[in-house]
Amino acid sequence: MTSELFQIASDVPEHRRDAVLDDISSIIDTNWLTEGRFWSRQHAPFNADHGIVLLHHGGACVAYMIIQRLAVGGTPVIYLSGTAVRDTYRGGGFFKRMFETAMAAEFGDPAAPAEFCLCWRTRNPVIYVLGRAQCRSVVPAIPAEVQGNDLDELCLSLAATLYPRQAIEKATMVMRGAYGRLRYRDEPTTQTSPEVDRWFARIIPDSADAVFCAGWANNRWSQRNL
Repeated sequence: MTSELFQIASDVPEHRRDAVLDDISSIIDTNWLTEGRFWSRQHAPFNADHGIVLLHHGGACVAYMIIQRLAVGGTPVIYLSGTAVRDTYRGGGFFKRMFETAMAAEFGDPAAPAEFCLCWRTRNPVIYVLGRAQCRSVVPAIPAEVQGNDLDELCLSLAATLYPRQAIEKATMVMRGAYGRLRYRDEPTTQTSPEVDRWFARIIPDSADAVFCAGWANNRWSQRNL
């Protein structure tokens, strides 16, 4: 298994971009029933504020992660724009491997900030648990209710910045219909966090719905920590 990092996604060579999009789409297709491409030339991640991690095995791309860099009031923010693993490779710890690769590149410098905000949107309880594990605090803290603190306000602000035309339910951070007609082939469950699985099944039973999450993460990658 080999990792390929484009910390600045606009550095992906032009002659490779269609192949990268094809790989991402083929991975998505093993997880979702779709009526069109989610990532395309018209909606592509090849921007200077994005980063891409690809995992390859036996000459094939088997997983990807796309991040987006933002800043709010001087605080660095990493948005997980998208991540998926080919169906036959699930359960191999690939999310953690790609996340570590991306964050080491983002925050490995000794002058990097001591903390950052991590945010993501998902309807997958597995991704929620994986994202939560990277944070010392997270909103929503499923299955607890949203409390209306500073992190809640930051979560709402980031959701409005990234999805200005998408309504969000403040009590749960749920976005109804966020994924349109995308449908899971097999509904994912954590197997280890039944309270999270129950929350997803009860609060967002429609696979088009999503929850927007934000959390504070410590920078454990900075070389100053060695």
